[in-house]
Amino acid sequence: MAPETHHPGSFPPALKHAPTDLPLRAIAVRSLAAALALAGTGCLTTPGSDGRLDPALTGQIPAHWTASRIAVPDRAATGWLEDFNSATLTELVRAADERNPNLAATAARVEQAIARARLAGADRLPQASISLDTARSQNLRGAEFRSVRANTFQHGLDISWEVDLWGRVASLRRAALSEIDASSADYRAARLSLAANVAKTALEIAESRSLIALSEETLKSLRTNLDILDRKLEAGAADDNTALEISLSRADVARAEAAIAQQQRELDTARRLLETLLGDYPAGKIDALTELPSVRRGVPAGLPSELLLRRPDLVAAERRVDAAWEEAAAARKALLPAVRLTAGAGTSTTDEFGDLFDIQNLVWNIGSNLTQPIFEGGRLRANVALSEAQRDELAAGYAETALAAFREVETALAAERTYAAQQAALTTAATEATRAEQLSLSQYEKGLVDIITLLESQRRAFDARSALLRTRRERLANRIDLHLALGGDFDSPPTVAPAVEKPAPVRPATTRGPSGRSR
Repeated sequence: MAPETHHPGSFPPALKHAPTDLPLRAIAVRSLAAALALAGTGCLTTPGSDGRLDPALTGQIPAHWTASRIAVPDRAATGWLEDFNSATLTELVRAADERNPNLAATAARVEQAIARARLAGADRLPQASISLDTARSQNLRGAEFRSVRANTFQHGLDISWEVDLWGRVASLRRAALSEIDASSADYRAARLSLAANVAKTALEIAESRSLIALSEETLKSLRTNLDILDRKLEAGAADDNTALEISLSRADVARAEAAIAQQQRELDTARRLLETLLGDYPAGKIDALTELPSVRRGVPAGLPSELLLRRPDLVAAERRVDAAWEEAAAARKALLPAVRLTAGAGTSTTDEFGDLFDIQNLVWNIGSNLTQPIFEGGRLRANVALSEAQRDELAAGYAETALAAFREVETALAAERTYAAQQAALTTAATEATRAEQLSLSQYEKGLVDIITLLESQRRAFDARSALLRTRRERLANRIDLHLALGGDFDSPPTVAPAVEKPAPVRPATTRGPSGRSR
């Protein structure tokens, strides 16, 4: 049979089915990278790719996962800051790491996941309790209704244990462990996102400060022009165009003053946001960037798609699919019989309390219990259906997250090139506009051009220089977005960490729930 082909612009048919012998994340990385290559992007490279589409995301979930053995270097979350050559920026992110309330809340959720895993694992061990019972009773006996009182004293050790015959408790424990991995990935995602937000806000502050300085410089020149026209009017040297020129000058002065007010408002908003991110509001003592930094290097050529293996939202999504598989398996195993062993030992007496410690009063018991659910109004099977539907939802969500990850990387890489071209063009425009402003001012002072030509040249110079500042800030923000999309810096690929192998989870041959009568 001839291999099935795929045409750019249509969704790859291989995404409709998934094999059971590849890790879900590896399937996503390989198939999506191949799809992007067919579409002509070519920015991410997959080593060893032969250009053929591998089956991908949806369908039956594979039996083995990779996230539990993927180690993400700690510096990946903030190591990319070194490329910005700014000690201030690095210090701001460090301070946010220490004081941001939302990051602290995310860390607390990791602790909650750990505690829930301990709760889930508690049922794997026997439960033991010690009891001490005392009672006094009174009975009326005989024809004379004599009152007879009695004391009863008992103490003992009771032990019970549910034999995890079908692995239901083990499945719940593995699900809880996967949730720990997911919560830890959520924490790394929050830390990376916080670093990006702090850096972007600091860039906005630097841009606003530079724009204010540029606007004040322009306002000073516009006021000088207006003063010249006012003196000309007072000296009686005005002509028919002087009134028009004065009105235009006053309008430009007012426009520049309005621009400064807007930029100061944006600066104030950005500073308050940065203080909030750093957990320092409203101290107002943050020393943010005073000017836009420069990047130390360009984007390395041929970034491997394996960098996405460390992306925390992908790791979290994968681990939650794994947890959903285990919870669905536990729900199915709840339909099977449960075996519980019980045992107890202690002493019992109806005499004195001190007799409890007499070995002759020792009593003990041992037993077992077998319970098989027969009818619960369909509750158990509804729980199976619910858990399987939740699992399918999470699997589809993982596929969507993987697609979004590749889209975000490709978008940021493409924008990197266009921003470079835009900045180069605007640099030329700003240089030429500034030169034209200087020439028009010189010629205006000599009477060779009118005030309208001067005002137009000043406006163009301001617009070109402010556009250059804005583009520089947007280009730096796009570099931050690229690091967000990649899950960290360019130099810290995920590695396989030594870890204790988890038992292979029990996987059903079909995703459909068991059939039969309701229980």
